[in-house]
Amino acid sequence: MKKLFPALCLFVVFIVALSACNKNSDGENGDNDAGSDNDQPLKGEFITILTGGSSGVYYPLGGAMAKIYQDMGANANSQSTAASSANATTLNQGKAEIGFSMGDAAADAYEGIDSFREQGAQKNLRSIASLYPNYLQIVATKESGIKTVEDLKGKNVAVGAPASGTEISAKRVLEAYDMTYDDIEEDFLSFAEGVEGIQNGTIDAVVISSGLPNAGVLELQTNKEIVVVEIAEDKVLEMQKDYNAFFPTTVPKDVYDMEDDVATIGVNNVLLTHKDVSDEMAYQMTKGIFENLDQLKDTHNAAKDINIEDALQNLPAPLHPGAKKYFDEQGITE
Repeated sequence: MKKLFPALCLFVVFIVALSACNKNSDGENGDNDAGSDNDQPLKGEFITILTGGSSGVYYPLGGAMAKIYQDMGANANSQSTAASSANATTLNQGKAEIGFSMGDAAADAYEGIDSFREQGAQKNLRSIASLYPNYLQIVATKESGIKTVEDLKGKNVAVGAPASGTEISAKRVLEAYDMTYDDIEEDFLSFAEGVEGIQNGTIDAVVISSGLPNAGVLELQTNKEIVVVEIAEDKVLEMQKDYNAFFPTTVPKDVYDMEDDVATIGVNNVLLTHKDVSDEMAYQMTKGIFENLDQLKDTHNAAKDINIEDALQNLPAPLHPGAKKYFDEQGITE
């Protein structure tokens, strides 16, 4: 027994020393994965990103966002939708975590006005950030003879998917020119469907609200000579009195190889979420976007206009506390 005691002591000392070595090499808690949660702050979260039609800008940007969130550990996917108004409704119901919308459509949703009057105010909506401007583009072919908004009278016009941000803007532009759907033959078609309609001769003009350039217009331009119809600055300023998300802007001539810049309406795109998304998830989703802007800018030219300094401009719904935390850290205030 006396001979076994020193051996037992040596064995105990060896085990203690080995444990200490493991603790020092693996981290304070001896856990090889101690840093993994920091590398993947959205680990285990499910994130659905609501986008728009396949020919718009929301669609590729949503795909890029999904990849960013996947790299942060989330089970993330992007979903093609009817865009702005549909996204606002879906988010208000808590059926997705984040989505794109045009600022004016989102403001209508939150306040429960115009196309949202019947279903009521979508008060669960919360803002994540303003992104880049949309340009309203009324596109026709030169052979159609359409040069002005008034020339749309009696024409077949694709006004956007039903209740989409584009469709809402189309009605407001007609109203500014003392026109309604009674003056045109309206077709509730997506961007891609409207462009296809021009290609096959069933549509005379298509209303598109997107970043520049729009993929559908570029496609149309490959075999048609196009025109972008002017929306005069004085009309836009008049509309701005009722719809403060609108502002005058131009489609630069070099975007579609036109002879001149074309005056039109601009409106900011926004990212929305809802009040039941946790502060931590909203914080990480916001951080993921603004710390990976290069990935978004590589996806579409429109994303080059996203910058954190303008992220809190003209928000259509209250800023989510989680997003606010991130912007506060960056010194950005409303």
